[in-house]
Amino acid sequence: MSTTAIQTATVPAWVFGAKGMLAGELLRLLDLHPALELKGAVSRSEQSVVSAHPHLVTRAKTSNHDEALAALASALAGGGKAVVFLALPHGESAALWAKLSNELGALTENLYVVDLAADFRLASPARYQQAYGHPHPAPQELARFTYGLVELDRAAVVGAKRVAAPGCFATALQLACVPAAEARLLDTSRPWILNGITGSSGSGVEPKPGTHHPWRHANMWAYSLDGHRHEAELAQALERCGAVPPIHFVAHSGPMARGIHMTAALPLARKVTTAEVHAIYAARFAGATFVEVLEGKVPDLRSISASNRAQLAVSVRGDVLNVLCTLDNMTKGGAGQALQCANLMLGFPEHWGLPRAGLGVN
Repeated sequence: MSTTAIQTATVPAWVFGAKGMLAGELLRLLDLHPALELKGAVSRSEQSVVSAHPHLVTRAKTSNHDEALAALASALAGGGKAVVFLALPHGESAALWAKLSNELGALTENLYVVDLAADFRLASPARYQQAYGHPHPAPQELARFTYGLVELDRAAVVGAKRVAAPGCFATALQLACVPAAEARLLDTSRPWILNGITGSSGSGVEPKPGTHHPWRHANMWAYSLDGHRHEAELAQALERCGAVPPIHFVAHSGPMARGIHMTAALPLARKVTTAEVHAIYAARFAGATFVEVLEGKVPDLRSISASNRAQLAVSVRGDVLNVLCTLDNMTKGGAGQALQCANLMLGFPEHWGLPRAGLGVN
């Protein structure tokens, strides 16, 4: 299909959970998209889109579920396509998807769904229960969703109808670890030590003591010391490489609003040089639109802030491989990743609507 043909065939889009912080980022990105036409921002609140997200300039109005359902059914009638983004809190996407599936029936055949929450990321119901502390609400639906980390499994996302966008920390963890695991560079009998720092936007839109600015400013602390739920997504990916190592990931809340800085200290199984590891990572992400493997410098947050780009750097010290990764938790770790998946699902150029340049100053 030519670019001109794609541009003339717009696809209607709906965002459910429009009041949330990731939804605000997604709505910002959709405003730049040449082929996705925002038809509805669905929220249980009657608050307008611009009132909820004052940084936006949009004509989209907040609609309720019934209004969105009627519009979706009309768009899908006669074989038309539509895309739905589920930007809901963890645990709510599965229930909403079950409701939409029941209400739309056979019309869901042409409906593309991207879930930004955790409900469909883990293929195993048992792993989900271990990570989230309760049984999966719709285990029969797990096999219908594809895990959407494009840089590691592009073929699965292209043309998929249901995609679960990976978590923010999980994206950084996998980009940092999987290439070395695939290359059989790492010792799986020793702990893999991982430390990640995230901005306050990772806590969502609702105010909490830990996101209150006077407390967050010039401060940093660790949390989830007994294990972070995004470790499960890394473990799932590593199993595909035949690796089942002890994973020790410690998450930290940092003094910035957006961004993730990940440091991975990975035990090597054999002697290897920094240059050799750099070549492995560069080859693994060759052609990846949104991953940059640096040489001779380290990643930083300002370079990737508000972009869909991730930066990586590697270095070998003795028998340990150090991998650094930075990405924006709101964009590549959230809304941008969801839009990147939608582009490939619908046959659009992967970069449409997605910024590759960071802000530089933030």
